[in-house]
Amino acid sequence: MIFVFSGTGNSYSVAKRISEATGVKMVDTAAAVRYKRFGYDAAGEDVGFVFPVYYYGLPAMVATLAENLVVRNPGRVWCVATCGEESGGACEMLAEKLEGRLKADACYDVVMPDNSIFAFEPPTPEEEAATLEAANAEVAGIIESIKAKEDGDFCTHKGDKDWRQMYALYDEQRVTEPFVVTDKCIECRICEDICPEQIIKVYHRKPVWDEERCSMCMGCLELCPKQAIEYGESTVGRRRFFNKAYYERSIGIPLKY
Repeated sequence: MIFVFSGTGNSYSVAKRISEATGVKMVDTAAAVRYKRFGYDAAGEDVGFVFPVYYYGLPAMVATLAENLVVRNPGRVWCVATCGEESGGACEMLAEKLEGRLKADACYDVVMPDNSIFAFEPPTPEEEAATLEAANAEVAGIIESIKAKEDGDFCTHKGDKDWRQMYALYDEQRVTEPFVVTDKCIECRICEDICPEQIIKVYHRKPVWDEERCSMCMGCLELCPKQAIEYGESTVGRRRFFNKAYYERSIGIPLKY
């Protein structure tokens, strides 16, 4: 089983390729956390984790899964972190959360187009294409390593920043108050459907964020077909990005179009 969390499709696209190459099925991390499905029997199958890197660490939902997950009869255990530039301590943090229950045999990271639109200018179409091409080669190597049952830390994009200090900012900055909906909204409710935490509710034909905090996956903002969602002033006028593989999504809630 491959536990996958993805906001805009990068991690999903990686997990999908690994799943197709190895025959190991995907499990939606968001659904597992939402419905408190923390107990599994792997029956000797690989247990994989594929997730994006947020603030040099784990998304909140991935951390919650790792803290509560119990897997019986696991085969090999591995993880793949997708990152904008550096993966920091994401894999190390996962290992800490799983300690005493699962131990990762192999860890990998891969650079994908950065979707932290609230913090950085998104990549240009040319930069996006080049990053995805390089990522395809990296993922191919990861698949071969998984098939060969190689053990070790194969992360090559950790960087040299103090990831614990950087991650300390995550909880205080993952607030939903800055989300706003403009008059471009066509009431399609896609944001409500795709939110991993299901905290977006449509009231009086407009989406409302029902919780003070979220994972900051930016799926609602990046996948809005009319770019009607902004995160304060920082995202206004910025190009959106999502991985095209997300339109073929087979886990969680499929898009309506």
